[in-house]
Amino acid sequence: MGFEVKIRLEDIPAEGLELCLRDAGVRPRELGSQVGKIVAPPQASLRLRREGSMVLVTGHYQTRLHLVCSRCLAAVEVEVSGEVDTAFLPPLEDAPEEIRLQPEELEVGFYQEGEIDLALVVRQEVSLALPMAPLCRPECPGLCPHCGRPRAEGACSCAEQVVDPRWAKLAKLQLG
Repeated sequence: MGFEVKIRLEDIPAEGLELCLRDAGVRPRELGSQVGKIVAPPQASLRLRREGSMVLVTGHYQTRLHLVCSRCLAAVEVEVSGEVDTAFLPPLEDAPEEIRLQPEELEVGFYQEGEIDLALVVRQEVSLALPMAPLCRPECPGLCPHCGRPRAEGACSCAEQVVDPRWAKLAKLQLG
């Protein structure tokens, strides 16, 4: 089971709350399908501030991960860091009729049963920061589609142009 850091709304004092967390319980697939291994678990320094029924969570996170190159499947170590700037509101059925958000508060979440899971907040931020198709390098040649050998290791013995067997008879026809 995953790591949880749940903060109850009533535990956030009027002056706000600052805390640091380290999510050592996160699994690679919880961050994204492109994550092969977690080198350094996500860490975050967060500040929570209440404004009426809204809770603002701001701060910074960082982690180091091995991502899988989308072309050659090699492991690529990357450092991922960014800012957290999320507003949490009560569930829609409990929300006041009018809630005003500032333009910089683009990310909005909803707390459940008076709690916010901060580990989940950080995991979502890390997931959103990851490239969808990571590359080991921009010019990565990928794998041979026939034998699977990494093309960066040199040429393989596969035929350059393999004819799809469904079109083989057409390939034998000569125009004349």
